[in-house]
Amino acid sequence: HGLLNPGNPWSDGPEYITMCGIPAGTNFTHDLHFSEEEGTIWYHAHSDWTRWTVHGAVVVYPKVGATYPFPKPDKEYEVVI
Repeated sequence: HGLLNPGNPWSDGPEYITMCGIPAGTNFTHDLHFSEEEGTIWYHAHSDWTRWTVHGAVVVYPKVGATYPFPKPDKEYEVVI
């Protein structure tokens, strides 16, 4: 959530609605197309059985040479509740 997916909407959404399910024993690579996003973006699977196990934070730092929109933190923590 928080990542725009222009031109790639079929890789984000519930199975059999916007994309086909991933067969057991196979792999799937989700190409993320970043444009202006920075900060913490939440990722989670949309399948019923993987929704609770496939999730996490994607941290997008500002481009090299760009400044943070706030004071640069001393430490960083990702907390998943």
